[in-house]
Amino acid sequence: MLVFRFSWTHDQGWATPLPEQPDTSTQLVLMFGPVDAPDAAWFDHVAHVWPAAARVYCSGGGQIMDGVVDDASVIVTAVQFSSTSVHPIVRDGADLGHCASLGADIGRALADVPALNHVLVFAEGVAMNATKFLTALNETLPTTVKVSGGLASDGLALTRTVVGLNAPPQSGQIVAIGLAGDALVTATGSVGGWEAFGPERIVSRSELSNVFELDGENALDVYKRYLGEFARELPGIALLFPLAVWQRDGGPVSVRTILAVDDAVGSLRFAGDIPQGSIVRLMRTSTDKLIDGAASAARIAAARLAADSAAVAPGLTICVSCIGRRAVMRSRVEEELEEIVFGDRTVPVIGFYSNGEIAPPSDGRDFAQAVLHNQTMTVTTIGER
Repeated sequence: MLVFRFSWTHDQGWATPLPEQPDTSTQLVLMFGPVDAPDAAWFDHVAHVWPAAARVYCSGGGQIMDGVVDDASVIVTAVQFSSTSVHPIVRDGADLGHCASLGADIGRALADVPALNHVLVFAEGVAMNATKFLTALNETLPTTVKVSGGLASDGLALTRTVVGLNAPPQSGQIVAIGLAGDALVTATGSVGGWEAFGPERIVSRSELSNVFELDGENALDVYKRYLGEFARELPGIALLFPLAVWQRDGGPVSVRTILAVDDAVGSLRFAGDIPQGSIVRLMRTSTDKLIDGAASAARIAAARLAADSAAVAPGLTICVSCIGRRAVMRSRVEEELEEIVFGDRTVPVIGFYSNGEIAPPSDGRDFAQAVLHNQTMTVTTIGER
């Protein structure tokens, strides 16, 4: 497995020249960049350089490469697998009403791929219901297949995201990359670092990812009351105050971030579902706790990789961290990236700040299917035997 990385900006062009001749041995190109993606000619150039590759673009709220966050650059990573095959799928129409059908469609399309091992998902980050999508995807994929990735972002704007496969990216798209082969070894870790505060409240009226009432009171009014003078900065300020969500019958706690508010009806829209009857509390954190969470995510991924195949060193690490974490850490944001270390620091690290993270839970359970996380650092390591 060979990994080559490049970066490009509108002002400076390519920091490192691309290959002069077309490279047909590269099977996967991951591109993380701003929501205002380069023009079509740029994508034509990338296609000329890597004509046989699945070329994925996902917008982020800051791009990650080796401990550095860059808002202006497109980070381009070309991957040459030795024994792994790549199976790309793109679907459009990712809105609140079609996410379940899209998840089922993608799952069915990948389910019959021989020796399917892992699926990377990069998806619309504002207009879709990721919970419904992942539920349907998990139901149609073999239970042995791991899924990880994230929702695209546009930073604190929370208005438009873009994703694309082998073409300029668009809003409303989902890209899934099936990775197949017995030589492939992957592992994930996903940890937050947030703590709940304030009283518990019951979600007395909700519909999918929209919450209308808390304890019988207008949900937006309750939330604004807690925010006080910060309420005028909604919806962006909501990234600093997500909700902890759990059910009356127990089970794992989910963290949910607000993506939009509707002043007309007083509702809050989240990145994933919050069922009616759920118990919720506000959450807060500190930079040090977030940094510790990132370190824990890396340790979990490293331990899982070693447990699967101690002889395999990761060839690539993909980090998807929530944009809300960056909003809290501000100038210290790169400190969490410094914690993502494997071996002697020679493993390439790429990624982006997202509107939601996708990975199995990291709560000590044995292998589990992927769920939507918010406010976590999610780490995916990829290697080959």
